[in-house]
Amino acid sequence: MSSIKLIFRQLWRNRLFTFLNVFGLAIGISACWLIFRIVNYEFSFDQHHPEREQIYKVHTFYEEKEKIDHFDGVPAPLPAYMRESFPNVELTVPLFKQYFERVSNNTRVRKIEFEDPSEIIGTTGDYFKMTPYVWLAGDQSNILKNSHDLILTESRAKLYFPGTPINQIIGQTLSYDSTLFNVSGIVKDLAHPSSFLGKEFIRIPDKEWTSNNWNNSNSNWQLFIKVKSSASLPNILKAVDKKIYEMTHAEFDKFGFKMHLNTVALKDLHFTSYAQNNVDKKIMYGLIGIGIFLLLLACVNYINLATAQIPQRAKEIGIRKTLGESQKRITKSFLLETFCITAFSVALSWPLLIIIQTILTSYIPDQLELYPDHWGVLFFLAALTILITLISSGYPILLTNKVKIVEVIKISNTQSIKFGNLSFRRILIIFQFLIAQLFVISTCIIGLQLKHVLQSNPGFDKDAIITLHFPSKSYQDSNVDPFVFKQALKRIAGVEQASLGHLPMSNDHWGNALFAKSDTGEVQTDVQMKFVDQDNFKLYNFNVLAGRPLHLADTSTGIVLNLAAVQKLGFQSANDAIGNFVTFKDKQRQIVGVTNNFHTKNHHTAIQPVAMLSSAKKWELNRLSVKLNRNSVTWPETLKQIEKAWKQYYPKAPFKYDFYDQQIKDLYSNDLKFSKIINLFTSTTILISCLGLIGLVTITTVQRTKEIGIRKVLGSTVMGIIGLLSKDYIKLIVISILIATPIAWWAMHKWLDDFAYKIDLSWWMFMIPAAATLFIAFFTMGYQSIKAARANPVHSLRDE
Repeated sequence: MSSIKLIFRQLWRNRLFTFLNVFGLAIGISACWLIFRIVNYEFSFDQHHPEREQIYKVHTFYEEKEKIDHFDGVPAPLPAYMRESFPNVELTVPLFKQYFERVSNNTRVRKIEFEDPSEIIGTTGDYFKMTPYVWLAGDQSNILKNSHDLILTESRAKLYFPGTPINQIIGQTLSYDSTLFNVSGIVKDLAHPSSFLGKEFIRIPDKEWTSNNWNNSNSNWQLFIKVKSSASLPNILKAVDKKIYEMTHAEFDKFGFKMHLNTVALKDLHFTSYAQNNVDKKIMYGLIGIGIFLLLLACVNYINLATAQIPQRAKEIGIRKTLGESQKRITKSFLLETFCITAFSVALSWPLLIIIQTILTSYIPDQLELYPDHWGVLFFLAALTILITLISSGYPILLTNKVKIVEVIKISNTQSIKFGNLSFRRILIIFQFLIAQLFVISTCIIGLQLKHVLQSNPGFDKDAIITLHFPSKSYQDSNVDPFVFKQALKRIAGVEQASLGHLPMSNDHWGNALFAKSDTGEVQTDVQMKFVDQDNFKLYNFNVLAGRPLHLADTSTGIVLNLAAVQKLGFQSANDAIGNFVTFKDKQRQIVGVTNNFHTKNHHTAIQPVAMLSSAKKWELNRLSVKLNRNSVTWPETLKQIEKAWKQYYPKAPFKYDFYDQQIKDLYSNDLKFSKIINLFTSTTILISCLGLIGLVTITTVQRTKEIGIRKVLGSTVMGIIGLLSKDYIKLIVISILIATPIAWWAMHKWLDDFAYKIDLSWWMFMIPAAATLFIAFFTMGYQSIKAARANPVHSLRDE
């Protein structure tokens, strides 16, 4: 207990350094804490699933010449075929996603309705043999035997029947659109993260289960199998491939591709790039790397401050040795002191963690809070506390062992005591600012690239445009003709133009193949299909290189291509393509216009061939684009008029609109999230590094107080004193910048390789961050340096 009291007195006596150490470590610990929670959650997926080594997800992939495209879906007839044909497959479990407009609970008390219910799965009773659900209520011997049976997870049961005991929910009725389902079972939600995401389960509708269409794979049709032996899997896939070829080759041979099957083990599924709800393992490793660097920075900061204080504590150590205290006991006290500081840091990291989580809400997995893993977090924090204590106290303890009693007694000036080769501390300072500089350069270049992709010309007008989705639900007047509503909007004063159809740049498009005759035979190219009305070209102001825009009369005969499609089909120029015919879905269409290339995806993807078709069908034109006038002052009133018209034609549907430039920005959501994380960690590394600088300069000022006083008496200026105290640290920072620059150039070059359209790296992109780092460092040291330089030399030279 006496040791603890002495440690607390020591920490209180050096309150500034205690604060700098605790706050610096707390920042690093809070970042590591959050990263651990995210990484632990993602790597826990399916790892607690029993017999996961025998469970596989089946998916298709398409082979076209040398190109292979994986697709996370299967043909509808496949599950029934595999169940009947392969005795080595122990369980065949289809998961067919089901969609309903709304679900309602007509109780005697009140009617509860939920719009767009999610995670509804059509499956069979074998699903519950493959998954580790715990049954809370219901008959387990007749699972989903009836077409109107419904099984709920506990969370959904409480949502739909609030306040009702679980046993009393069995036999209750829920209405899914116009179909009634009876609750026949309730299972407990899975205790660990899983790729089995269903919350409500019904039997697969007969119209899907009995389908015989092998040509179509759908991402809503998924299949899991459990095999008796993994060794039998290659033969099973080979036999299924033979069946698929037999059923599809007549159709697929026309287009020159084949469909195959493949499997992914459940234990690997979450990190498979083409699987739904997947996570990139590289990002997880990147987060782990960032966490390690931040933790090392915090430890380096502590080591620097602790070793810098040793000259001031040399007398204390010497006296303790003189009074007979053993080196082992002194070492123990330093370990205990570091442990106390680390424990305080862990306590402070909790509120900092909440702040970081608030800033990074969009990047944190949605269901992270459902799986808190308290024991895992406690073990992590305990291990982290011990690790930090050992790392941070190691080098200071090594130096205290070198304090000699004779030197302390004979020499009053502790600066003359030798503590070994202190260049190690300089290396640590260089390492600190090396990491900081890497983050600063990354922040600069990532910001410039995102500015480039968001401000570059996409090949069409995107400003002052809002988009609306027409209602698709039967009870929201979805049968109203969208052309009628479009004409009503054109009569509003603030509306310049309105158009129906696909947006030019979005992930919403169809895909198909075009064929054209050439001297050497038939040329084929895959194109993105966009259905639009005749006003689309005027609204988005596409650059028509040859021919004309689409007209309503072109619905069944005309087509407009972009320049990339024309070149892929073998035409020499845009003018050469006009008037020629291409084949689309076994029908001839004449090329009536050619537009210049425009971006249909984000800048990660090169410009693709595009075909634009005129349409008057509502299901092909389910989105409306409205161009407002350039005077943004009038927009609020115009939007009110548009909403008024909407409520007139679609009174039961909510009025929602989006500005198109914001939708384009959303295409870079992953890049913006990554940028936000880098910005946060850049601020963190700079803050930790500057906290260390404040402490080091403070210590240096105290150690050189008499020297500063003598220099002032001899005529040294304030700027001279500031330079004296700062130059050694500035040199170390310059060295860190020189080392960091080539590393940052390589890393950013690799990152930019993922963009088809990117900025060119230039020298100033590295010079500006370097200058900023030097300025921040000098500014950080400035206060203590100026304070020391302006101090009265009489006080500093006064005898102790």
